[in-house]
Amino acid sequence: MPPRRHIPMHLYCAWGVLLLLSSACGPARSSASAPTVLPSHTPTPEGMRSGWDLTWHDEFEGGAIDPAHWVFDVGGGGWGNNEWEYYTDRPGNARVEGGMLILEARAEKYLHRNYTSARLKTQNLHAFTYGRIEARMRLPVGKGIWPAFWMLGADISQAGWPACGEIDIMEHIGREPNRVYGTVHGPGYSGGNGVGGFATAADGTLSDSFHTYAIEWEPGGIRWYLDDREYFRVDPGMVSGEWVYDFPFFLILNLAVGGDWPGYPDETTRFPQFLRVDYVRVYQLPGQAGRYQGPPGVLHLEEITLTAQENSDGTWQAAASIRVADADGLPVEGASVSGGWVGAVIRGETRGRSDASGYVRLLSDPVRRSGDVTFCVTGISHGGYTYDESANIRTCGKLER
Repeated sequence: MPPRRHIPMHLYCAWGVLLLLSSACGPARSSASAPTVLPSHTPTPEGMRSGWDLTWHDEFEGGAIDPAHWVFDVGGGGWGNNEWEYYTDRPGNARVEGGMLILEARAEKYLHRNYTSARLKTQNLHAFTYGRIEARMRLPVGKGIWPAFWMLGADISQAGWPACGEIDIMEHIGREPNRVYGTVHGPGYSGGNGVGGFATAADGTLSDSFHTYAIEWEPGGIRWYLDDREYFRVDPGMVSGEWVYDFPFFLILNLAVGGDWPGYPDETTRFPQFLRVDYVRVYQLPGQAGRYQGPPGVLHLEEITLTAQENSDGTWQAAASIRVADADGLPVEGASVSGGWVGAVIRGETRGRSDASGYVRLLSDPVRRSGDVTFCVTGISHGGYTYDESANIRTCGKLER
């Protein structure tokens, strides 16, 4: 998402006041309730990329959206961006047809909204860390039309947004018919402060023909491509907060109608509008296949101990050693652990990520006075796991000094 966007396309659903379009000045509407019949399309053959392994893909060759790959987001609360559509799971708004995934935005009264569309995601089904993620798509056009192909950190339910991270592989707003954007959002650089760039295509080509939109994502960097031409890259030194892109992310495809950033449909906007998706493919480098994850596992806090660390200046510090494990007792790397200090020490490190052995080590600030010290874990999150607090033996460690 580009810097001008105030609030991202994430999972918040605060209900707001709906601004109704009048029939005198509103956009042209579709009166039919059945799916719109589109011209035939020749699917792109499955292909390999030199140096990459094809890890996961959906070519949309069946007769329906595959529930093993995608789930629907349903609702019409504005999605944190003051959008005007209601996302449904109806075939009129999302379907597989002619070797394509079709997302169809319609001008029609539905519940408390005047527009319908669709939003699909792989959350709790498939999540990925690193690789080349690409989709071949033909974009819609028109003022207030907002298609996107993007990713959210799989630990959003535990960490929240923007701490989970967001990678916008492609965003397009209809009032800029030749431009696409790529952006990252994270803690300290979200919404209007997201870090990103854009690419410009020849007039009319984004809506008249298919193009490939991709990122190549690796430890310490992400690169954006339009038809294999790199147009932007980002690394940890370019963001003002924590780099949160070394963990699993799930995919999202959606077609929004209206919003704070793209503006809203007017009399020039024609409906229905379509986001046509030929395929979605995830490639990874040889040896990265373990970074592909399906349904999340379960983790818990297995151990917490506190020890005293003596310093040469006569001060001492409390050291909290916390181990995170999965349901089989194996160490979990990359879990985000947060907590707080109580007692003789009340300040220090309160957040860290587990290493390959599953341990997080946090130090208090140096002190001279003696007394009891306690550190309590208040949260654990990881994109590939859910946190089962009931499996914890305890969540606090105590040191008497």
